[in-house]
Amino acid sequence: MGAKSLLSSAIYGSKIAFQSLGLMTQTSMKRRKAKAIFTKTIVDQGVPLEVAKEIAKEFPNPVSELFSILKTSAFAQARS
Repeated sequence: MGAKSLLSSAIYGSKIAFQSLGLMTQTSMKRRKAKAIFTKTIVDQGVPLEVAKEIAKEFPNPVSELFSILKTSAFAQARS
Protein backbone atom coordinates (compact mmCIF):
# COMPACT_ATOMS: atom_id res chain seq x y z
CA MET A 1 0.00 0.00 0.00
CA GLY A 2 1.43 3.35 -1.01
CA ALA A 3 1.79 6.43 1.13
CA LYS A 4 -1.00 8.22 -0.74
CA SER A 5 -3.38 5.33 -0.19
CA LEU A 6 -2.45 5.12 3.48
CA LEU A 7 -3.02 8.85 3.96
CA SER A 8 -6.35 8.65 2.17
CA SER A 9 -7.44 5.74 4.36
CA ALA A 10 -6.43 7.62 7.51
CA ILE A 11 -8.37 10.72 6.45
CA TYR A 12 -11.54 8.80 5.58
CA GLY A 13 -11.22 6.64 8.69
CA SER A 14 -11.01 9.70 10.94
CA LYS A 15 -13.94 11.29 9.09
CA ILE A 16 -16.08 8.20 9.69
CA ALA A 17 -15.04 8.08 13.36
CA PHE A 18 -15.95 11.75 13.84
CA GLN A 19 -19.33 11.32 12.12
CA SER A 20 -20.03 8.21 14.18
CA LEU A 21 -19.39 10.11 17.40
CA GLY A 22 -21.88 12.78 16.33
CA LEU A 23 -24.48 10.18 15.38
CA MET A 24 -24.10 8.37 18.71
CA THR A 25 -24.55 11.63 20.60
CA GLN A 26 -27.61 12.53 18.53
CA THR A 27 -29.08 9.05 18.99
CA SER A 28 -28.59 9.20 22.76
CA MET A 29 -30.27 12.60 23.00
CA LYS A 30 -33.22 11.50 20.87
CA ARG A 31 -33.57 8.29 22.90
CA ARG A 32 -33.63 10.27 26.15
CA LYS A 33 -36.35 12.56 24.77
CA ALA A 34 -38.41 9.64 23.44
CA LYS A 35 -38.11 7.82 26.77
CA ALA A 36 -39.34 10.92 28.63
CA ILE A 37 -42.29 11.31 26.25
CA PHE A 38 -43.10 7.60 26.61
CA THR A 39 -43.02 7.84 30.41
CA LYS A 40 -45.21 10.95 30.41
CA THR A 41 -47.69 9.32 28.03
CA ILE A 42 -48.19 6.21 30.12
CA VAL A 43 -48.45 8.29 33.32
CA ASP A 44 -51.15 10.36 31.60
CA GLN A 45 -52.97 7.09 30.85
CA GLY A 46 -53.16 6.32 34.58
CA VAL A 47 -50.04 4.25 35.23
CA PRO A 48 -48.33 5.21 38.52
CA LEU A 49 -45.07 7.13 38.09
CA GLU A 50 -42.89 4.46 39.76
CA VAL A 51 -44.35 1.74 37.51
CA ALA A 52 -43.90 3.97 34.47
CA LYS A 53 -40.23 4.53 35.36
CA GLU A 54 -39.74 0.77 35.76
CA ILE A 55 -41.33 0.13 32.36
CA ALA A 56 -39.25 2.89 30.77
CA LYS A 57 -36.05 1.18 31.95
CA GLU A 58 -36.71 -1.42 29.25
CA PHE A 59 -36.81 1.25 26.52
CA PRO A 60 -34.34 0.03 23.85
CA ASN A 61 -30.88 1.57 23.67
CA PRO A 62 -29.56 1.28 20.10
CA VAL A 63 -26.09 2.57 21.00
CA SER A 64 -25.42 -0.16 23.57
CA GLU A 65 -26.87 -2.75 21.17
CA LEU A 66 -24.53 -1.51 18.44
CA PHE A 67 -21.50 -1.75 20.74
CA SER A 68 -22.56 -5.26 21.72
CA ILE A 69 -22.74 -6.30 18.06
CA LEU A 70 -19.37 -4.73 17.29
CA LYS A 71 -17.75 -6.34 20.33
CA THR A 72 -19.13 -9.77 19.41
CA SER A 73 -17.97 -9.32 15.83
CA ALA A 74 -14.49 -8.22 16.93
CA PHE A 75 -14.07 -11.24 19.22
CA ALA A 76 -15.29 -13.59 16.49
CA GLN A 77 -12.71 -12.18 14.04
CA ALA A 78 -9.94 -12.36 16.65
CA ARG A 79 -10.59 -16.06 17.19
CA SER A 80 -10.42 -16.80 13.46
